[in-house]
Amino acid sequence: MTRRGEWGRFEGRVVARWHDDGREMTLVEPFAYVDAAESRWLAPAESVVNGASIPRAFWSVIGSPFTGSFRNASVLHDVACVSRSRPWKLVHRMFYEACRCGRTNVVQAKIMYYAVYHFGPRWRLAGRSLRDETPTPPSAADARRIARYFATHDIDAAAIPSLEIP
Repeated sequence: MTRRGEWGRFEGRVVARWHDDGREMTLVEPFAYVDAAESRWLAPAESVVNGASIPRAFWSVIGSPFTGSFRNASVLHDVACVSRSRPWKLVHRMFYEACRCGRTNVVQAKIMYYAVYHFGPRWRLAGRSLRDETPTPPSAADARRIARYFATHDIDAAAIPSLEIP
């Protein structure tokens, strides 16, 4: 299935085999997202995903990364955060755009973009190796405060990287 639109399109569908732990799954088929700029984000078959690229404190606010309209974006984000073949800022922006492509509500998509941008995986090339610079995870109270803020403020997605929520 390919869905086209201002936010890009998905190629294929998420077909996965759940692991016995009920937490991880392995993709059985490749799945991709092509963003509005025609950059292709691939989640190859045999990729293992677990939703861990979305800070767990936000699951109580937005739901599990394996359900709802943002599942496709979550799968692609997990794969991109493991491969770390592109800069983390681009990976997190792709997540927002893929959420919108999947018809995630704009407020929910912005909450999740804020969550991954400010608390999600980060990395930096240091010589010939990647250095992990992931910040401290947020608390459940932080997640609720951030969700309340987005529910009452109309913030442009482009402002999210520099946004500091009181």
